[in-house]
Amino acid sequence: MDEVVLRIVASVLTAVLLCVSTIKMMGALQQSGYKSGGFWRWLKRKDNLYFNRLAVLSLCLALTSTAVALCFSFLDVRGALLVASVPFFGLLLLFWRMDAKYALKVPVNFTGRLKRLFAVYLLFTACIAYVLVAVLGFLAEWNGSFIYGLIAYFPFAVMPILTPVLLLAANGVEGVFEEARNKKYVKRAGQVLNEREIIRIGVVGSYGKTSVKNILKTILSEKYSVVATPESYNTPMGFAKTVLSPDFDKKQIFIAEMGARKRGDIAELCGLIQPDYAVFTGICEQHIQGFGSIENVWAEKSEILKCGAKKVFCGASLKERVEAEYSGHIGESVYIDEEEFEIDTGAAATAFKMRIFGEMVEIKTVLLGKMAAENIRLAAMICVELGMTADEIVRGVEKLQPIPHRLQLIENNGIYILDDGYNCNPKGAEEALKALGRFSGKKCIVTPGIVECGVLEEKINGELGEKIAEAGFDKVILVGNTLVGAVKKGYEKANGNAETLTVVETLEKAQGILKDFLQEGDAVLFLNDLPDVY
Repeated sequence: MDEVVLRIVASVLTAVLLCVSTIKMMGALQQSGYKSGGFWRWLKRKDNLYFNRLAVLSLCLALTSTAVALCFSFLDVRGALLVASVPFFGLLLLFWRMDAKYALKVPVNFTGRLKRLFAVYLLFTACIAYVLVAVLGFLAEWNGSFIYGLIAYFPFAVMPILTPVLLLAANGVEGVFEEARNKKYVKRAGQVLNEREIIRIGVVGSYGKTSVKNILKTILSEKYSVVATPESYNTPMGFAKTVLSPDFDKKQIFIAEMGARKRGDIAELCGLIQPDYAVFTGICEQHIQGFGSIENVWAEKSEILKCGAKKVFCGASLKERVEAEYSGHIGESVYIDEEEFEIDTGAAATAFKMRIFGEMVEIKTVLLGKMAAENIRLAAMICVELGMTADEIVRGVEKLQPIPHRLQLIENNGIYILDDGYNCNPKGAEEALKALGRFSGKKCIVTPGIVECGVLEEKINGELGEKIAEAGFDKVILVGNTLVGAVKKGYEKANGNAETLTVVETLEKAQGILKDFLQEGDAVLFLNDLPDVY
């Protein structure tokens, strides 16, 4: 009985230390949307040494604990094992401390789901540890060998290399509970929304969704009480969290960003939100990785045109496709932003004229580039539809602030930083390169490339490299090894200056180069800061 208690205590203590030490793995799984495929890609990536460190830890635990137990074999078996436990648990604590120095770029968010997953992961790890030790203990008793007794806890040494499998197993089991819980949560949010008299606006597209949503909220707030899904929340759970939050009460307008990772997502969101009005910003090669082709992206995103909204306002880039497939609805329920306009795209601001109620109104905004002007115009179309005056719209535009990490201009000691860290699409990248080109000092770009473009990823990143070469920037820093090979090939194909090109492994190394290179009046563009799982 004492042996059983000892095994349970040792198993639980080992499981706690292992699970706490591998929180980083849980963070990577969280970044992957709790999907096994994304997690495995992160774990097997060439530059990711995480599994190697787990393997080294296992080897050190095996050698150290076995050697110490044998050295103290003059004691009885239990005494030798107790002495060997000191370096064993010491190594686990050391790994915990050392691994904490390698922080994820996107910190672990200790949500309710992650805490529940941790509990299941801990339970699985403790149970497997106990089973392995119990089996070896049984073999030791059956064999009767003194040596078997000294290595009775050897299975604990292999536990670190099993933790990725244990984490995914725990995620699979806990995911069943989460799916049922989420469906119930979303259903309750739908019921709450249906009980409210509130104007509903949905925003769909491959790009510009978050920008248009924020622009709409700011302008509409000049006349109405408005709530919108926060940050980049664009899933049924993001919708539910917004509707069930205290901030939803007594609001007149609800703006929902609507994203899609697979076929049926937009239709599901349309069924939940039932938008009165909708915005379709545009489509591009973004998310081909999940949909397989640009045609499939169009098929999914264009579900918004069938959602039953009173009116759907479409970006100018959709004109040809929308007119071809929805010509009978143009001017009835589908409206296209097709007005040509002159635009003054300065380095720190954008100015243009926009027609409101038949009159040309001068607009000036701190948002940068032609795409910002198009987004404002799309938002203004809905604002006019909802009865806002030209003065109210202009006042709202004047209050617009850059959206964090979306071509956000930051000045730091005279150096201009264009933070486009959340940019992951070819159209936005092209706009960002133009924005950098408007500065007068030295111009630098730091990028790991563009992701989620599926079979077109190499082609699109090659074209990005060509455009960077044609821009003639003073410093080009490519970060990582995921996509930079294609960007570099495109850069060289366009005869880019080899002396200005540098490839580094991490963003920290890129920042070190910039620190010595940039001076007052210079500008740097951070184009796409990939999460750890890419």
